[in-house]
Amino acid sequence: MNQLQSLLHDLRLSGLRDTLPVRLQEAASNRLAHEEFLTLVLQDEVNVRHQRQIQRRVKAAEFRTLKPLDEFDWRFNPSIPKKQIFELAAGHFIRAKTDVLFIGPPGVGKTHLAQAIGYEAIKQGFVVCYRSIFDLVRDFLADDALQQRDRVLQHYIKPDLVIIDDMGLRALPKHSGEYLLEVIMRRYETRSTIMTSNRPLEDWGKLLQDVPTAGAVLDRFLHHAAVIAITGESYRLKDAALAKPKAAPRTS
Repeated sequence: MNQLQSLLHDLRLSGLRDTLPVRLQEAASNRLAHEEFLTLVLQDEVNVRHQRQIQRRVKAAEFRTLKPLDEFDWRFNPSIPKKQIFELAAGHFIRAKTDVLFIGPPGVGKTHLAQAIGYEAIKQGFVVCYRSIFDLVRDFLADDALQQRDRVLQHYIKPDLVIIDDMGLRALPKHSGEYLLEVIMRRYETRSTIMTSNRPLEDWGKLLQDVPTAGAVLDRFLHHAAVIAITGESYRLKDAALAKPKAAPRTS
């Protein structure tokens, strides 16, 4: 057994190595055929490698605070189109190379839903990148961005799905629209992008300090995009209210 464990270690079959004792007992108890036993232990190895790949891709995606769809409180805001969200989570829009825009006031769940859809995409084998609009602009404005502009651009072009969050929280630096437009143009009809916005589309010109560029961004991005407008109360305000200690009853 020790020699077998050593061989599995040398072959980097750690998934198989970790489950082998249990599988050997299972094979003896159920009198499994050799083929059945081999299928089971190899499937264990495949499962472990798949989970590790998911973990690596989740780390590379750089999600802010990842929460899966099963943790989303659908009852608090029943106006959210649950069926459409789960259709997006199935990844068909990524295969079709179309886009998604979540738009609505702060706190209604846009970031949670966008990241949860990204997580489901990773589990299906897609490469995902999450960045706030401020991160994107900062990447292009870095001191060495001129020397490494192509490298920065490739970071946003290669992933199957890019999530650009927080559009509209505040005005962006000059030339931000140019950077966003370049990303959107290079991904147009070749990759999928999700954006979230706290402000109506007519405000994007002011946010980017460039009305024509904002129009060009929206023209391409919205061409094949599903627009999901979310209204309602803020989840964060709800959670803050629940967390606030109740005042002690007054005594006379």
